Amino acid sequence: MSKSTRGILYASIGAICWGISGPIAQILFANYHMKLTWLIGSKMLFGGILLLVFGMLQKKQRPKLFAIWHGKKAIIQLLIFTIFGMTAMQAVYYKAVAVGNAATATILQFLSPVFIVVFTIIRYKRVPRRGDVWAIVAALVGTYLLITGGNPTSLTISPAALFWGVVTGVAAAAYVLLPEKILNQYGSLTVSSWSMLVGGVLFMFIQPAWRDVPHFDAKGWAGYLFIVIFGSVIAYFIYLASLAYISATATGLLDAFEPLSATIVSVVFLNLKFGVMETIGTILILSTVFILAIANRHSS
Repeated sequence: MSKSTRGILYASIGAICWGISGPIAQILFANYHMKLTWLIGSKMLFGGILLLVFGMLQKKQRPKLFAIWHGKKAIIQLLIFTIFGMTAMQAVYYKAVAVGNAATATILQFLSPVFIVVFTIIRYKRVPRRGDVWAIVAALVGTYLLITGGNPTSLTISPAALFWGVVTGVAAAAYVLLPEKILNQYGSLTVSSWSMLVGGVLFMFIQPAWRDVPHFDAKGWAGYLFIVIFGSVIAYFIYLASLAYISATATGLLDAFEPLSATIVSVVFLNLKFGVMETIGTILILSTVFILAIANRHSS
């Protein structure tokens, strides 16, 4: 197996694990009445602990893990990312899943590159490139088709699901933009593991993990453990491994497997109905990542 093939495989598996977590959470919300705050807090707490253990087992990574706490500026940036990036992203995504469905929430999350483009255009007062314009148009048309099925007089999802889905896209953009400086200095494993752990600890003041534990049976616990272990920790391990073999741009493109896997699982196991217009809308939204990647390549 070549290095590029291995990298593609790792990135794809990681995205698929993330994608499958959404429908599983939807099942846990519906069948086991799991509280949103309990899932977010416990998932971040246990996921952060496991990621830190993984980091401490690596000699090269170990010094970076604790160096981030030696600088006041880095600590402030980490806390800002923890609250407005990591925690906000988890909260609004699973809220979108709870009030709607995992497929739509994950697809609308993919609007994040467009929000990033709009932010950079406004922030740096630059003229939009042709690729930026096409990406924004594709995102708007795709979202319209996804939520209306091509019929402007009706919605295929509830207004709440639409609202939280779009907010998920905004939160995903913040998740990318906020930690840029500390990511370059300390690495993604350090930033992600501490932000997960700190966010999980903070959530314990809102919803302690030992209270209101859902009445899971064996299937329920299997689903929850999949979200924590495969959907968070292992997916992240595989994502990091892929960066050793392929570029970050290629890995970002393969993230499209996340909404695709969420949609396929939802259609097959959750009886989600996706018509022609919704499918075209989904393709248009996912295409924004490829359009922007091409635009970035031509401008570099």
